[in-house]
Formats: sequence, structure tokens, C-alpha cells
Amino acid sequence: MIRETELPAAQDGRTDALPEQAAYDPARLAVLDEHLSEMIRQNKLQCGSYLLARDGRIFAHRAIGKLTHREGSPDLMPDSIRKTYSVTKFFTAVAVMQLVEEGKLYLDQSVSTVLKPFDTPLHKSITVFHLLTHTSGVYPDPGCLMEPYPTAWFGELKGYDDWITNAISGPLLGKPGEQYAYSSCGYAILGEIIGKVSGIPYEQFIIRRIVKPLGMTRTFFEVPAHLYDEVCVTDDWQTQELQFRRDSPDMPPPAGGGLFSTLEDMWKLGQMMQNGGTFDNARILSRKSVEAMTKNKLSGVKTQVWGSDVSDYEFGLGLFLTTPTIETPGTYGHEGFGRCGIKVDPAERFVAVFIVPTGIQWAPESVIGTKAIIWSGLL
Repeated sequence: MIRETELPAAQDGRTDALPEQAAYDPARLAVLDEHLSEMIRQNKLQCGSYLLARDGRIFAHRAIGKLTHREGSPDLMPDSIRKTYSVTKFFTAVAVMQLVEEGKLYLDQSVSTVLKPFDTPLHKSITVFHLLTHTSGVYPDPGCLMEPYPTAWFGELKGYDDWITNAISGPLLGKPGEQYAYSSCGYAILGEIIGKVSGIPYEQFIIRRIVKPLGMTRTFFEVPAHLYDEVCVTDDWQTQELQFRRDSPDMPPPAGGGLFSTLEDMWKLGQMMQNGGTFDNARILSRKSVEAMTKNKLSGVKTQVWGSDVSDYEFGLGLFLTTPTIETPGTYGHEGFGRCGIKVDPAERFVAVFIVPTGIQWAPESVIGTKAIIWSGLL
């Protein structure tokens, strides 16, 4: 158990304004810091960090806790790098919409027109839209339907020559468009589509078309070796994962969970969306694409993911919409297994980014409680 005297001091990053100048109650930041510190003391968190911005001005940027799980670890810093896992899907969705804007893809397009393994009576009705909204019926993430003995779509080969055929072998979960079931497999397939349609590999497309134009200098699919000591990890497996290299074009694109990033770099993506598709004179998306991505696109779609039972689930084009919290209706974004997330609140002109890593399976207050405290400070 971490003793209070062992708790490291908070580390502050770059800001553009005081909380009061952004119409934010500074007392709530003290509550947030204590919330994160208490979870660290209880060993529910290894560390926690956040960046808050209003009207494009960063007014809070702080990190508390340790960078790694190892003895003698340095402190987490505001610009520490963390694998974002499913926040990568936010980037993938933006890339799909870029290709839609260019007329190279359309949302109702059958995946079979791009990928031959989908050219079957079972799979031909699956569209780009279905993959983007997790309603395709292809393999959902292991455990998301609360199955007691999950299996992974990316595991043992099933006798086919390519990963796509292996991934979609067997029956579909249901008829495309009828059920929401969160699928990183579907996003890997989107990554393959992006590569085929654009003519450059998925990772290169994301770096060239999103990461570099937004000035994300600390966002990578493969972290350079000289930055390994600046990456937040919570166990030995994540340390090994840091050194993994995708050395074969026959492997699935890391479109569902491969990016490493920082608070400020992730904020740039959220701020671009809040700005209607632009950031620092770089246009990433059109205003209409942003509007399309951030509105509910489902109707009468059921879901039972992670113990839920919803008959009319709402989801945007690759983005989660407001959950039952004090967040403003219309808030959208994406979170990831690395216990991190980007949230954009258009009504409040507000962007929040957080990283709350933990070595335990799940501490709901680390995400749900953190978001509630953050939104409670808006004046």
C-alpha cells in the first residue's frame, strides 16, 4: 500500500489560461487531484493525469503518480507517453471520413468491393457503415458479451491463408445492422480498407494525414527506442508490448488499438473536432463530416455489451455519445483500455483528456468519477 508520504508531488504542464479565465471553478481541480491521489493511495491507480481546455485554451494540465509499476519508477509527467489502445479508433474513424470526403469510399459501400473474403452470401451485406458503428456482426471483442470463456479473433489460425478470412470465419453474431457489439476486429478490417483504398499502409496514412498535420510530435505506432523511458506502463506485458514491431504486411493493421500518445497530442484531435475540422490552420475534416460523426446514426439497434440491455442504442460514426452522467447532452469522444480518453463538449466549447492507468482489472471510479468531477467545475 502506498503511504501518503510516498505520494509524489503533482507535475504541471503547459497552460494558456487560468481556470477562472476559462469560466472553470479552480476548487474543483483540487477535488480532482485529491480524487486521483486517494485512488493512488488505495492502489486502485498507478497514476493519473488530465488536460482541460475551453475555447481552445488549456487551463489545466497535470500529472500525479508514477510512470511505471517498477520499483524506483520516475514520476508520471504531463507529456508522458501512454498507449491509447481503443482511442486509436477515433483516428481510424477520422481517416475513413477523409476518404469518404474524397469520394474514394462511401458509407453504404459493401466491404466486398474492397476485400475479396467478404464476397460471400453471408458477408456481402456488411458495409463500411456497419464496421464503423460496430453493427457488422463480425467478431466482437473477447468478453464484451460477458461470455465466461472468451476467445480472441486474433488468436490461433483456423486454417485459412489470410488474417481477414480467419477473423470472419464461422457465423456472424447477427444480421448486419441489427445489433451493436464492440469489435476491434471490425476496426482492423477498416484499417485494411483504408490501406487498400488510399494506396498506402494504414499506419502511414494516419501519420501522414492526421498526426503530422495536427503537430502531434509524441504520437506513434512504434515508439522510438530513445523514448522508451518516457512511456507509462502498468505491467511487464505492456513493457514487452512497447517493443513489438509489426514486421509483416500480412498482420492485421493496428487500427483498433495501436497508437501511443500524450495528453496534449490527444487534445489536438479533440480540439480539431471542436473547431469543426481544423486546428492551427490545418483542415483535417470538413464541418459536415464532424457533424455526421458526432450525431446518433443508429435506430432500433439493440446491444447487450458489458452487461447492458438496451433496445435502442445510440452511437455516432465511430464515436461514443453522452453516457448517463452529468456530461452535457451532445458530448462525444472515445476511451481506451489504457484507461485514457478524449471527450468533446460542443455546448460548453470544452475538451477534456485524461489518462488514469491501473494494474487492476477495472476501477470504475477512475473513469466515471473522474469525468463527473471534471464536468462539475464548468461555470
